[in-house]
Order: sequence, then structure tokens, then C-alpha cells
Amino acid sequence: MSPFLRHFSALLLSLVAFSAFSAVNADYYADKPPLNAPVLPGYCADSVRIRLAGAALQPVEGIWSYPDAMMTVAVEKFSSPQFSSKIAYRIVMISSDDMSLLPGTVIGYLAESAKSDKFRMYLYCQQHGSALSLPVKCVATLSAQGSYLTFQKPEIDLKVHVNLSRFLPSFLRGIYVTPSVKSETLPQGFRRIYPHVGAVPGEIRYL
Repeated sequence: MSPFLRHFSALLLSLVAFSAFSAVNADYYADKPPLNAPVLPGYCADSVRIRLAGAALQPVEGIWSYPDAMMTVAVEKFSSPQFSSKIAYRIVMISSDDMSLLPGTVIGYLAESAKSDKFRMYLYCQQHGSALSLPVKCVATLSAQGSYLTFQKPEIDLKVHVNLSRFLPSFLRGIYVTPSVKSETLPQGFRRIYPHVGAVPGEIRYL
């Protein structure tokens, strides 16, 4: 085989391998979650509590009240070959005053940072029927006792086509609109329901 043909064959094989890699990894989420929130089966307060009671919990894991959105959510350790290991936790709705949302709807994700009490949080903020979409990024802080997980409302740049009526109420309460939706001063956040405050120290504890 001539040098030209060998070079051409090697180049062709490289292109095929790259195409295959791209196809397999088309849905790989390295730095942010998917645009649309998945809905997971089998989520209710009792089943989540039983599962958490038998697990080795990190300080941020547990069942939390999210009063701004009138929800109860679970924060749980999470891993998937489709996600970077940086996105270490997911936030899953257990119940909501909004009956159109299904239990098991993932409302966001948490990524760890260099500080154990700081997380990069992605929250889905747009609702259309029972579906959530449009994850926005903010910084969440776990309180010293682990009783609160607070965050500043993220800035949301509004485009002409965005329909404000589809945003979750928690993202529209107390904000004003100029060209964009700006962060408000007071933080929103989650309040721990389970395990009880003090039951999850700064290290892993087996319950």
C-alpha cells in the first residue's frame, strides 16, 4: 500500500472513530444538566425516607421543604455515565402544591466545589404543564448545622420569545423586569425536614 493510501486510511479510521465517539457522547452533560427535567418513578415521602435511613448520607442529603415553590424535595447522591462526576447530587420533587407537577420530577442538580458548604446549583425555572425546563445556575450554601440550604435567586436574561407565565412562581416573586430578571437581595432556600438537624454532621454518618 502506498504511503498516500496508508495516510488516507488512517485519516478515514480516525474520522469514523470520532463520529462514533460523538454519537455515543451526544447526551453527555459535563458542566450543566439537560435542558428538560426528567421524571423518575417511585418517589414519595415514605419510600425516600426509608431509602435514606439505610444509606451513608453526605451532609447535604435528605428531605427538604422548599417553601418558595411550595414543594417538598429530596436531595440525593447521584451518578450517571451521562453526567460529569462534578454533578454529584440531584434534587427531586416528592410533593408539591402544584398538582400538575409529578412526584419524581427532577427540579435541579448540585455540583460540589472546593468548599464543602458551597455548591453550584442548577434549578429548572420554566414550567409548561407538567414539564420543567431551562436550568439556571446559582450558588447554594449549606448552613453550619445543616438545617438550611440557601441560594440567591439567579439572574435570568429574558429574550423576546420567553413567556413569563411559564416561570415557576418562586422565580417571579419579588422581582422586577427591565430588559432582564435580576437577582433579589434576600436568599431563597430549603429547610431540612429529614434527617433531623444535628443528625448529619460534617462527615459521612451511617444511620
